[in-house]
Amino acid sequence: MKKFSSGTKTDKDMENSGSDSNHRTPTWVKVIGIIVILIAVLVIIMIFTGDHGPGRHLASGGSY
Repeated sequence: MKKFSSGTKTDKDMENSGSDSNHRTPTWVKVIGIIVILIAVLVIIMIFTGDHGPGRHLASGGSY
């Protein structure tokens, strides 16, 4: 016959599980993280391609 547990975890079960299954990252943290990463990637792309960046606002040639 198979023994059924009472549903509570013992110290031995906690050591064998490897991680806490009750801990989850909230959805709003994941969404904000994705948005921040996307903005950073877009800024990097804009800086290294085209006429974007601080040099764009400097006076060129003799026009003041």
